[in-house]
Amino acid sequence: MAFSAKPWHTESLQTLAMALRQEEGNDIRPDQISPYMRDLGSLPQNIRQYCYIDYSQRTTDFRNWWNDGDPSAVDEWLNSCAWIANKLYPRYCKKGKYNFYRQDLFPAYKGTYNRIKNDIKNNSNQKLMKKVYKIGSINEDKWNPSDIIAVQASQANSLSRQLDNFEASQVSKMSQEIQAQNDRMNLNSSQKKEIHLMEDLDEMYEYNKLIDDLFVKLECIGISLKKAASSNFPIRVMRHKDTKGIKKALNMRIEITGVQYLSTNQKCIVDFTISGESGHYLDIRGFESSRKISDVQIQLSKTGSTSAHGKITLPIVTMITKLSKGRASLSKMNSEKRKLFGSNKVGSKHGFTDWEVFNNYTIVRGRQNGHLDFQRDKDNWAKYIEWLSKNRHESVTVMQRVERELGPRGDQYFKAAKYLKHKVQSYEVGFLLDKEQKQIKDEIKVNILKSMYSYAGSKGLVVFNDNKATSFMVSSTYLKAGG
Repeated sequence: MAFSAKPWHTESLQTLAMALRQEEGNDIRPDQISPYMRDLGSLPQNIRQYCYIDYSQRTTDFRNWWNDGDPSAVDEWLNSCAWIANKLYPRYCKKGKYNFYRQDLFPAYKGTYNRIKNDIKNNSNQKLMKKVYKIGSINEDKWNPSDIIAVQASQANSLSRQLDNFEASQVSKMSQEIQAQNDRMNLNSSQKKEIHLMEDLDEMYEYNKLIDDLFVKLECIGISLKKAASSNFPIRVMRHKDTKGIKKALNMRIEITGVQYLSTNQKCIVDFTISGESGHYLDIRGFESSRKISDVQIQLSKTGSTSAHGKITLPIVTMITKLSKGRASLSKMNSEKRKLFGSNKVGSKHGFTDWEVFNNYTIVRGRQNGHLDFQRDKDNWAKYIEWLSKNRHESVTVMQRVERELGPRGDQYFKAAKYLKHKVQSYEVGFLLDKEQKQIKDEIKVNILKSMYSYAGSKGLVVFNDNKATSFMVSSTYLKAGG
């Protein structure tokens, strides 16, 4: 079976390429990297000591990737790794030798964020704050999507300890004074918990400042990677210091230009412009394996780019929608399903139709006969899809595809249910943002899309409501390379 490279493989290869570029002192070629794909054990110690990857796993992975991977895809990744190393190293690695870590091997970097995040979640009495953090929307890769981390070698051990033991009061005199004042106050347990929340939010603010400061001094550089299609790939420094990220988000001009309900495939596209620039779109589809059914995800994409630019899940879209005053669209969808099915058909995971509704059609066990339920419901799902798309995908064509998925013997319930899941969930997101649907105002749809764009693009979780923005998490500073 052909080897399919995963992110931990490509990120590890890039880590190796950075260490190789450092040792060579000049630009490297792809054919200088490839021998170590074939035999990672032959990597010289003077390179290995600066390359932090999981050698026990990658030795076999790299060999299998070289021997069994698609040769053209292997060449593309080798080219990309060489191009990125050649462009990044001389620009950002100017303070002597650097250690290059695949992100999980420098755990203090994102680990401290996770500690502060969990403190915020546990100490909050505010229902909204608790809900936002509880659903796991503030994950580490949305705070900082760095795949590899370059750390000045002479500072590596001390920096790791500094990040691991970070406390705002140790780096900020103002934070120290705030905590001292709080300690002197006579408060009950509830008030103390809220005071701790304020201190935790201050901790996050100061930690972001520290990460930014280390980046500016070129001592600790987080790097988010996308495959480079040429040596002329873009590099962007993503700085979200203080309130600049929120102000920039408020001033972001987004216009929804259309929703494509694509009857020939199993997804939906939402097209939009940013500050007049076209080519931006949301690609709403299933990303799960062919052997399972789960929720669709929304992928941020741009025409002409070789890489995706981040994803967002349905629970987070639901939360953003409700906080942005878009609940009426979810209610309208639920009302239509009640008319068609006599029940809600939502599920408990988010505000859209739950993937488990469709998975249940594939189960025949005990008193549950999902196949009979599917036969009963399939026509109504086709009508619902037609309604969501304002008749742009007619129910008759939906049913033709359902029958095709069921197969000549009419027993391929998994494939048919999966098809309907893709169509229903992707069209529901399209319905939410479609300017032809009038349940919510166009400005609310734009606010929802702005929040989705900010989150999926790792710019932070900012919820827009009227002319205000509520920031639940501001991303930290990192370097974005490739794409």
